[in-house]
Amino acid sequence: MRPIDDTGLLLAKYQADLFEYTVSALPCSSAYFYKRFAFSKLAVRMDRRRFIMEALDVPGAIEELQKEGNYTVGHVKAPPAVMAWIGYLTRYWSYTYEISTRVIYKYVKFDELCRLYEAYHSLDVEAAIQRINEAHNIKYLGDPEYKMDILRQMMR
Repeated sequence: MRPIDDTGLLLAKYQADLFEYTVSALPCSSAYFYKRFAFSKLAVRMDRRRFIMEALDVPGAIEELQKEGNYTVGHVKAPPAVMAWIGYLTRYWSYTYEISTRVIYKYVKFDELCRLYEAYHSLDVEAAIQRINEAHNIKYLGDPEYKMDILRQMMR
């Protein structure tokens, strides 16, 4: 696990702003946006640390996403605060655990994140991520428990 630094915080803030902006800027549902974003070229670039050097503002990112595909499916929107929290949380998670946005999407779907907002949005981001990991029994290479599981399997 990589400790959070200024770059990670800037990326998380940028993604929070992007997610919040989609509520008013895109006609699609928030859940549809989350799925499309997870598999977008923009998300892949954001998963790399170099993205912070790009001079791409939030409206520019929306234009880029719209060029990739159709963002008109659905109409149910999450509140802007919920979208900002989901954006911040998922980028922070991706950055610190060094996993892709796609992997996070596969771990936890949009509806679940929306349900968790009320209980988790006031927690420290790392604590919220840890609780989600525990709820889904997600383990990472750097996790001592994961290493113990591997050793147990090797000993059998």
